[in-house]
Amino acid sequence: MRFNSVKEYFYKLNSRGYQLMMIPLIFFIFYYSQWVIELPELVLVNKEVARALFFGICIFSGISLTAVQALSKLQANRIAREVGLGIKLEKLGTVLTRKMVALSILVAAMPFILLITGDGYFSISFAVLSLWYFLQWPTPARVCRLLKLRGDEKEMVISRGEAFR
Repeated sequence: MRFNSVKEYFYKLNSRGYQLMMIPLIFFIFYYSQWVIELPELVLVNKEVARALFFGICIFSGISLTAVQALSKLQANRIAREVGLGIKLEKLGTVLTRKMVALSILVAAMPFILLITGDGYFSISFAVLSLWYFLQWPTPARVCRLLKLRGDEKEMVISRGEAFR
């Protein structure tokens, strides 16, 4: 990810995050718009299969979220050993984008499966995973923690480049 300032870095990172979240949101809105315009539902499975699928997806999501967290933390630790704030931020931007893509795919799976099953539990899991997505948002403080920044580098990231102007 190319950037000219720390402020632009967070602007691009936030833009990517919002764009990635739009895909699951469009699926979710499409499902609930069916009720408003009264289209026939696409329910393809019965309740027992839907519940089994729900528990399977919950377990898969939990394992996936844990794996994504662990891998991004390992990569961030590796990047923290690099020299130069620009290099660290560029490499971390790639890691955080991959993390947001993985989370977005998991969130997008919920309204898609909701469309197929019609089970309301997938609405709840959509809300929970969306909340998790935004709780993992890459803020300046989180970036400092991930890269273990101190001193001037930390001040530069926290103030988004405004500290030394």
